[in-house]
Amino acid sequence: MNLFLSQEQEEIRELVHDLCLERVEPRAAEIDESAEFPWDIKELFAKNDILAIPFTPEYGGVSGSALTLIVAVEEISKFCATSSLILSVQSLGSLPIWLAGSEEQKRKYLPPLARGEQLASYALTEPGSGSDAGGMRTRAIKHGDTYVLNGSKTFITGGSVADTIVVFARTDQDGDTPARNISAFIVEKTMPGFKVGKLEKKLGIRGSPTAQLFFQDVALPAANRIGDEGEGFKIAMRVLDHSRPGIAAQALGIAEGAFDLARRYALERHQFGKPIAEFQGIQFILADMATQIEAARALTYAAGDALDRKLPDIGVSSPLNG
Repeated sequence: MNLFLSQEQEEIRELVHDLCLERVEPRAAEIDESAEFPWDIKELFAKNDILAIPFTPEYGGVSGSALTLIVAVEEISKFCATSSLILSVQSLGSLPIWLAGSEEQKRKYLPPLARGEQLASYALTEPGSGSDAGGMRTRAIKHGDTYVLNGSKTFITGGSVADTIVVFARTDQDGDTPARNISAFIVEKTMPGFKVGKLEKKLGIRGSPTAQLFFQDVALPAANRIGDEGEGFKIAMRVLDHSRPGIAAQALGIAEGAFDLARRYALERHQFGKPIAEFQGIQFILADMATQIEAARALTYAAGDALDRKLPDIGVSSPLNG
C-alpha cells in the first residue's frame, strides 16, 4: 500500500484499474486511429462514478480530493491517454466554478458534471496569447445586466464536446489595461453566437478533440460571471496550480504503461535460448525505468497531498495570484 493513499483511495485505484483493463484497453488503439471522441468511454466513466471523483458529495460527487483524482488519472493513462483526458478536463473545466464560483453557480453547474450528464472545458488560450494569458483579446463588454462576448480561443481541449465552458475575457473598454481586467464567464454551448471551429490534427491523444472556439455577440447574464469583475487572471492561475498535478499524473500513467509493455516484451523475447530479461544490460534499463517512475509517483502524490491539505505557497508566485 502506498504511504500517501488511504484505503478508500486504494479501492478507487483498484476499481479504475480493473474497469480500464477490461473496457478501455481494448478500445485504446481504435480510439487513437479513428480520432473520434469516445462517447462510450465517457458513458462508462459516468455510469461508474469516475467523472464524479473531482467533486465533493455536497455537489453530487464522490471525493473532491486532488490526490484521489491523480490516482484515477494515473490508472486510466496506463491504458489510454485520450480516455484519461475525459476525467482530467472534467476537473479542469469545473475548477473555476469550484474555486471561485458562487453557491448558486455551484449548485447549478457542478451536479450535472459530477453525474457525467454534461462535460466541461476551460478556454484560456488564444491564437495570439498562450503563455502570455494577459495578452488575450477576447472581450466581454457589459451592457446593464448582460455582458456581450466577442473573440476566439484556440487549442481548447474538449471544446467541441463540452456543454459548459469557462471562458476568460477582457472586461476593460479599450483593451490596453493590465491583466487585472480579465474576468471569467460560464458559457453554455446552446447560447446563440457560440461556434466551434476547426479541430487540430494531432500526432497522438487523437480521440481528445482540440478545438477552436468562436464567440460572436454571445449575450451572457451577469450571473454567469465567476467572481468579481477583473478577478479572471487570478482565477485562471489558481486553476492551473490545481490542475498541473493532473497532467503529471497522466505522464506518470503513460510511463507506467510503457514500462509494463517493455517488461512483458523482455520476458517474452528470447535470444541465445533465454528471455532477454535475464541479460544484465536489459535489467539495468528496466531498473532505471522503474526507479524514475517511483520517483515521479512520489513527487506527483506529494503535490496532490499538498493541495488536499491546503499547504501554503503551493502555487506559482505572482502579484496577481496572492
